[in-house]
Order: sequence, then C-alpha cells, then structure tokens
Amino acid sequence: MKNNVLPLILCCFFLMLTTLAQEKRQTFKGEGAETFEVVLTNSNAVSTSKAIASNSKGLTAMQEESQIPEFVLTPVRIQLKKAKPFISAYTVWEGEQLDDQQLEITYRTSKKDNKWSGWKKATLDGHAAQTSTRIVSKMEFLDKRTQYIQYKMVIKNRTEGFVISKVKFHHYSPGETPKKIQKQIKQNVGTAKATCAKPAVVSRRQWGAIPRGAAATSSVSHLIIHHEFGSNTSRDWAARVRAVQNFHINGNGWSDVGYNFLVDPNGVIYEGRAGGDNAVGAHFCGRNRNTMGVCMLGDYSSVTPTTATQTSLKRLLAWKANKENINPLGSSFHYAVNRSLTHIAGHRDAGCSACPGNGGYATLSSIRSGVNSLLSNGCSGGGTLPPRDTTPPTTSISGGNIQTGDFTAIFTDADNVGVTRRYYQVLEQYSSSFLANRRNGFFNENFGQDFGVYDKGAGTWSVTNGRLRQTNTTSDNTLWSSYLLQDSGLPYLYEFAAKVNSTTGPRKFGIHIMSSDGTQSQRGNSYLIWFSGEDNKVRIYETVNNILYFRAIADVALDNNWAKYRVTYSPAYGVLQIWKNNESLLSWTDASQIREGVAISLRTNKTAVEFDDLKVYKFRAGTRVDVSVGSVNTDDLRTTNGKIKSMVRDDAGNWSAPGNMDVTINSGRFGKEAVDSKLTLYPNEVTDEATLVWQQPEFGSVQIGIFDIKGRVIAQMPKEYMDKGKSVLNISWLTNTLPSGLYMLTLTSGSYLETIRLLKR
Repeated sequence: MKNNVLPLILCCFFLMLTTLAQEKRQTFKGEGAETFEVVLTNSNAVSTSKAIASNSKGLTAMQEESQIPEFVLTPVRIQLKKAKPFISAYTVWEGEQLDDQQLEITYRTSKKDNKWSGWKKATLDGHAAQTSTRIVSKMEFLDKRTQYIQYKMVIKNRTEGFVISKVKFHHYSPGETPKKIQKQIKQNVGTAKATCAKPAVVSRRQWGAIPRGAAATSSVSHLIIHHEFGSNTSRDWAARVRAVQNFHINGNGWSDVGYNFLVDPNGVIYEGRAGGDNAVGAHFCGRNRNTMGVCMLGDYSSVTPTTATQTSLKRLLAWKANKENINPLGSSFHYAVNRSLTHIAGHRDAGCSACPGNGGYATLSSIRSGVNSLLSNGCSGGGTLPPRDTTPPTTSISGGNIQTGDFTAIFTDADNVGVTRRYYQVLEQYSSSFLANRRNGFFNENFGQDFGVYDKGAGTWSVTNGRLRQTNTTSDNTLWSSYLLQDSGLPYLYEFAAKVNSTTGPRKFGIHIMSSDGTQSQRGNSYLIWFSGEDNKVRIYETVNNILYFRAIADVALDNNWAKYRVTYSPAYGVLQIWKNNESLLSWTDASQIREGVAISLRTNKTAVEFDDLKVYKFRAGTRVDVSVGSVNTDDLRTTNGKIKSMVRDDAGNWSAPGNMDVTINSGRFGKEAVDSKLTLYPNEVTDEATLVWQQPEFGSVQIGIFDIKGRVIAQMPKEYMDKGKSVLNISWLTNTLPSGLYMLTLTSGSYLETIRLLKR
C-alpha cells in the first residue's frame, strides 16, 4: 500500500496544477465549441448523390458511371448558444485512398433553414498534412447568427480503393474580447525601446490562450512567413487568434498554435506557441526545427499586407535576426528543403503550400531589406538607441623575446564589451621571409617571392612586387594550392587580401579550405568561399567527392579595390562565418561537417585577381599557449628566429589589429653536428626514427620522395621550404608506414638532386 502513496500524491498534485492553470484562463462571453461525427454508412447522412455507391466502409465513386461523382450531406444544425463575435467552422474527412488534389468541397449556410447562401469553396488547409486517410479543410468564418451548414463533395477523378468513411464537424465561437482588454492589446503596437530589443507582444494569457505545456526548443536559423488564409477584416483580432489555436489543436491535431508569433493588420504582435521564442512550432511542412514561424492574420493570396503588419513584422524579425546572428539577406542550408533556403522565407518555399499567398510573398524582398536596414542602423525607430559598438578589441603578446627552448607565449586581450574568439600563429624566419609550419596548421605567405612550394594548376600565376597575381581570363577554374594540415579539431581563422583587376566578366574569386586534395578540380572534399562581382554575392559551396554543391548565399558589395577577407571555421560544430573587412557577411552551419583537411587553395573564374597576405591562424582557448622549439616536423618553431602573432574578435564582430612578438632562439636544438655527406639519413637501417641532414644550397622548396627498386613512388612528402645552409628534417611520419625492404630516397631542391638508399628494418 505504501508503494502507491507517492504516485497518488504526485498525480493529485499535477491534477491540482492543471486545475489551477485552467481556472486562471479567462473565459469570454459567448465562447463555446462543439464537435460531432457523422458516419457515412448511415443512409440518413446523405441528402443527394450522383454516381456514388455505399458499402460497409462508407461512400465510394462508381467506376463505370459517366457522371462526375458527387454527394451532398444532410444539413447540420449549429447549436452554439449566443456565439460571439463569429463562428469558425472546419471539417475533417476520413477514409481510404483519399487525394486532396482530386476532391472539391463546397459549403453553404443558412440562418433559419429556409434561405440558403450560394455554394462556397471550402479550401483545404495548407498547413496540415493532408494524407490518404485524413483531409482537413481550412477554417471558415461564419456570421455569429448562422444556424445551419451543409457540405457537398465532388470527386474529380475516380481512384481505385477510394472511400470516405466519416466526417467530423468542428464549430467554435471564441467569445468576445472585453473592450478593456482590446484597448490594452492595441496599446501593444510600438517600437523597441533599446537596440534591437523585442517589440511589444500580446502574451498568451492576454489573448486568452488555452494553457498548454511548453514545446521543445531548437536554435533558429530561418524565419518563416505565413498568412492565416482567413478574412482580412475583424473587430476582434484576439478572438481570431483564439480561433486559430482551436483549429490547430482540434482540426490539425497539433498540441498548440503552430506559429511562434501572429501579427494582425493593425500591427499588433501576439505570442503563439507556448515554450518561449525558440519553441519548435508546427508550420513548415513537418520540418520545423531551426525555424521561427510568424503568421500574418488575414488572406494575402492577392492583396498586400497592411503597412502596419509589414512594419511590425520587420521589427520582430530584426530582433530575432540580431539575437541569433542571422543575416536577413543571406541563405543557408535547411533540412526541410535539403538545399539552401533564404533566411527570411515564405511557407511556400518548402514546396507544400501556396502560403503566404502571392500578395504576401511579393513583400518578402522588401521585408528582408527592411530588416537589414533596421539591423544596420541599430534597429532605430523608437526611443533613443545606443550606438553600435565599433571599438575593436586589442591583443598583445609577452613571454620573452630571447628563448633557449620550448616556451610559453602570454597573450593580453582586451575589449570594451568582450572578446569572443582568440587565434594565434607561430611564424618561422627563412632568410627575409616569415613562413610557418604547415604540418601544425599554421600558414603565412606575404608573397615576397615565389618559393616553389605550392601547386599551380590552370591559370597564369606569378609573384610580382610582393603579390600573387592570376592574369588568365579564359580559364573558369584556376588553381593555386598549398599543403596545410587542418586536423586540430579546433576553429581556424583564414585571412587574405584580394583585389579584382578585371572590370568585366564574372569577376569571381575565392578560397577552398579544409581540402582533402588541393590538386583536384574541385579540391576533393572542401568548402569553397566564392565571391562574385557579377551579382555582388558571396556563396558557400561544399565539395563532396570532388563534386560541387551550393550551400548558402548573401549580398556583398564588391569593387576593384583591395579588401581584407576573413573566414572562420569550427570543425567541431561545422560553423562557417565570412567577413569582408569588418563586415559580417554570412554564417552557415554544416550538420555533417568536414573535420579535417590537408590543403587550402585559391581559385578564380575568368578573372584577373591579385592576392596578398594569405594567413591561417589556430584557435586558442585562453591567454597562454605553449610553443615547441626544435628541428622535428612537429615543432612549432624550427628556425632560430621567429614571430608569434595574435588576432581576436569581440562580441560585436570587430577584429583587432594583429599582435606581434619577435622571438630569437639561443640553443643548439636545431639538429646534430655537420655531416660529411651532402645528404645523410640516420639511422639507416630505419626503425622508429628517421632524420635527414643535408647542406641546402639556397633558400627554396624541397621535395622528398621514396621509390621502390622498380622506380615506383611509394611515399612523397608535400613540398617544404628550407633556408640556405645545414638543414635537418625528421621524416619518421613518412617512413613509419613502409614495409621492410630496400628503397631509394630522392631529395630535389631547384637544380640540386641527390639520391640515397633507405633500408627499412
């Protein structure tokens, strides 16, 4: 008996909470609802019919008849008492092999069963899932004095197995909202009182929502616009919102209002689904995660939403776009359509509805630009707004300019609001150039000279006056690529400067990151960030198995001036963000993200372009980073002179100027004593470790290959750069996978070529 006490207490407790919640809900004068079902095997259910047969399951179309099948149901009495301010009516038809495209439902009404209106089309609901066993009509608004309603169905095409078994009638009177509350609701029209703050919203309790449990939540990336598809006039819009909730619960079978927000023609915004701003609704063809649904009350199939509706819609979307970092002019992938979808989209963009009507859909371009304008101006329009934060953060580095071995770099980052992202580089000095260990994910190229360590495909590439130039205007896929290991799992910052010299043609250029093979036509698996002066857009493409797939798009102003471009990518979360100078352009998240790559690649399309200052930074979590020093491939700093750099970004998207610290290494950690031979491998027989030592004749690229005794390439190291003089290179990672045997190792650097034997134990 004791084991049953706690569940009983909990049950009573939850029943008490439910009762209290129901007691708190305001009821309205004239509110009422009725639902009843008619089984169509009952002969009294049908008034007249043509080419219709009846069986044990219900009504079906006669297959051999020449007449178009149709039937008229017996009139239904509406028994709501003193309905106010209107009656909403809708039907649910159940059966087998139903086809909503082949059925035409009409209805007529009467106030006293002696004078009927003309037949009106009962449109099927564009938000509910119409299936072969269940079809839902949209909500129709009837005069509150209506007492009778009658339905007729026409079957345009006969379908094998078609049968209608029953119909459910739903009638609802939302009751009249008291004048005092209506006055309070109208006062909710207003602008935000702070930068991009949430505009005034009528709460669920204010408009009289039926209490429901909170819905699940998800992050929001897309803002979906709907229309109610109802009347464009009403003297009580709060009552209309109550009618929508009733319809969505009892007609569509949803748990609550499908939309997150609703906006009436006066510009009043109503809170929709319970659960908060990120509640997952029921409005986007069954694929509702990562969306916020907003419904314009009324029918905008052919008319334009009111100015008040559009104004409130822009303010609401600007608040959400600012909160979620959504580019209102951009696009990104959404699983509902399995392709890129504009961030502010219409319900019809999912392909399952005509919503929000031609009139509503035609305003979306203006809505997007209006939201973008609000964001660009700090969402101004009401009250005195604080200016947008344009103060960049700062970053500096300490820890000592003279080191004798591994050391810790200490970073000092500051901002007036807050630093969001931190990145760093370790650079190595070769002659007068600063480069980086690409095996450790760092990259730095100021194009002081052409080092020959990079792969060049189509196009005409050259280094002139310290800049990389591509001058071929006929190739639509030029290629310049470099080895770069990107496998840390932490975010990367890619940065480069570019200037388009072509004044006509496509004027397209960009960069592949996280590439699995920089020499392939589409760079294997990668992300392509692609700028187009032809239409002033930036696009994100993903290449999968060397096939290009479009993912996202946004506007960008492009000209023939130098600009700094930045891309950040998080392999752990698939978040990719793009900036031009300090302007945030586009953000997109890949649900099946690329987690590692071995190359980056520049690319142009029939466009002459200059590139400069191509850099890749790695993420740092805090203010201290350990830097390894030595001569092996895994060391960050492998030369006696180097540099540590830092870049940070703040909460407002401002980037810092780079922080720098020069470093000199005073130690003997860069290899063993000089060897008599020009090229020496030790130990040789190779087991776990393998180190090459040679006298590099001049600064430049080095290529190392291992061949079997038949001359076939067994392993090859990406091109590396080496300074003049004694060079030391650990190649254990290259030899560890070799089977036991005898091989030939070749080292090539400019005109210098030497081959030695390699014995793997």
